[in-house]
Amino acid sequence: MKSFEIEKNDESQRLDKFIHKAAPLLPQSLLYKYIRTKRIKVNGKRAEISTRLRLGDKVDMYINDEFFEKRESTYDFLKASKHLDIIYEDENIMLLDKKVGVLCHPDNEEYVDTLIGRIKRYLYEKGEYSPDRENSFVPSLVNRIDRNTG
Repeated sequence: MKSFEIEKNDESQRLDKFIHKAAPLLPQSLLYKYIRTKRIKVNGKRAEISTRLRLGDKVDMYINDEFFEKRESTYDFLKASKHLDIIYEDENIMLLDKKVGVLCHPDNEEYVDTLIGRIKRYLYEKGEYSPDRENSFVPSLVNRIDRNTG
């Protein structure tokens, strides 16, 4: 059994969406079956697929460990550059000035120093993102720009 307490970054999600992120190797057919057969519960009770999770809810999953991905013990994004040109930031969004030559996402040549790696490092160092504490939240880009565009 695995238990998850719903944190700020996970609240307001539907139960099925949360489970898909927390147990990405669980087939969708089994996900729905396990909810129907009470192998997945919210606050100790049977829940509907469409249940909206709230801060502090406890999700118990009585399913095999094989459906959960192993978490990294070290984070490659901590090797990314600290340099970010932040134009605007609030609790929900961050606007950046991307420089020419910086990749948005990893590719075969550059895996660590990407825009998303820099953002993860920045949020990690601010204490706003830690993969160990997150059940489903991962910082991501709204718009991707190629390497040679600034």
